[in-house]
Amino acid sequence: MKKERNSSIEMLRILAMLGIVIMHTNGAVMEHASGTGFAWTQIENGIFNAGVSIFVLISGYFGIRRSTQKLIELESTVILYAVLSALVGCYFGKASILSIIKAFIPVSTNCYWFISCYILLMIFSPYINRAINSMSELQHRQLLLLMSAVFLVAPTVIYYSVLGGGGKNVINMLLLYFLGSYIKKYSLDERFDKKSLLKILIATTALNVLLNSLISIATGGKPHIPFARDCSVFIVIEATVLMMFFMKVEFHSDFINRVAKHVFAVYLFEGALRQIVQNIVFDYSIYEGEWYWPLVNIAVALIAMVGCMSINVLFQPTLNLFRKIALKIMGTIIKKLKINLSITNV
Repeated sequence: MKKERNSSIEMLRILAMLGIVIMHTNGAVMEHASGTGFAWTQIENGIFNAGVSIFVLISGYFGIRRSTQKLIELESTVILYAVLSALVGCYFGKASILSIIKAFIPVSTNCYWFISCYILLMIFSPYINRAINSMSELQHRQLLLLMSAVFLVAPTVIYYSVLGGGGKNVINMLLLYFLGSYIKKYSLDERFDKKSLLKILIATTALNVLLNSLISIATGGKPHIPFARDCSVFIVIEATVLMMFFMKVEFHSDFINRVAKHVFAVYLFEGALRQIVQNIVFDYSIYEGEWYWPLVNIAVALIAMVGCMSINVLFQPTLNLFRKIALKIMGTIIKKLKINLSITNV
């Protein structure tokens, strides 16, 4: 009998994406935030910037399997939404014709840094997974400690990262993938109870927000979030603890599982949809200086999420046709070049 998917993890995906959209919606406020806006910027970044790390940890926990079909499906979806987003940007004067051209090769042009890194992980996943399976627990732990020291602890302590980009790169994602696989392989999540995980989460998040606030005040009052970056040890601890906590909460919901399938589309199109809302429906930026801006911020993020998911449902026939064409073209190329590639998992 096939095991049912744990809806708790799907719920975590949904919440993580909501947090990412909230951050993106609040992005402009960081330039001039004060009062409630300042406090909200520190809090939402200190909590929600763990979203991307959560997605990669989950991928490491369950493992990525390379598949030509999956790669084509992923690429076709990214191209569709990248082109649509570029067209929306051009319409509102916030993008150029060049952005449309780049949208047809979104992975190579890094239109979405996370997707480009994820596809790289998928391409090299057979070798990464083989390395994980061949390592002893000691070797796996030593690798994690070394990578964490260089790519997490050092940037947290001295601010500067040897890779730059605040942790938004494939090496930091590889570190998280190794961490997720370690948690699964050696049942690290079973060594903590839910109460302990909550204590760690609260303490780490509070310290994250406090340190960012102190740094911001010391440097002139403008919101500054060095401890809430993707290369911050605080963010990785928060993401790890959240994933392990949700692993311990098991339930099944067909509705949540169906909704979670559309989370990817939210990441790809929420920025364009917010442009449409802000320019045509209502300009929510006029509320950025108000005490109730956090509520408006959350409401706009929810609208963007529901809107993107609804659009993705409507686009399924188009996406399916696009994928069939892409698979047929790829199959023809493979056949002509006589390359023995499998469309199933490697």
